[in-house]
Parts: sequence; C-alpha cells; structure tokens
Amino acid sequence: MPKRRKRMLHILKSPPDDLQRSLMYALSLGYGCLQFPLFDIDGEPVDYEELLDLIFDFDETISWW
Repeated sequence: MPKRRKRMLHILKSPPDDLQRSLMYALSLGYGCLQFPLFDIDGEPVDYEELLDLIFDFDETISWW
C-alpha cells in the first residue's frame, strides 16, 4: 500500500510577508499544504466550522501572525 503524503495546514491571521513566505516554504517541504486565511478576502466571512474540520483532518497545523 502506498504511503500517504503528510499534510500541513497554515492558518494566516494576516497576509504573509516575505519572511513568513520563506518560513512557510521551508517548513512545508515534503508536505501537501493548504493555506487558510482569517483576514478579509472578498468580504466573505470566515467559515470556522470548516477550519475546525481542517485542523483535525491535517497532520500538522501552524498558525501565523
């Protein structure tokens, strides 16, 4: 049976700057990744139920400032 690729969830409180992007890239090597923004995108409210489900579905979660 093939080994499942580990997955990492990045929760973003604000748009990432260059330092955050560099750190996210370095930490994400070898992972399947998803970024979940908490800041305003297109005026859509944050779906916290979806976020909670993602936190439990992913192997690792990192919250960024």
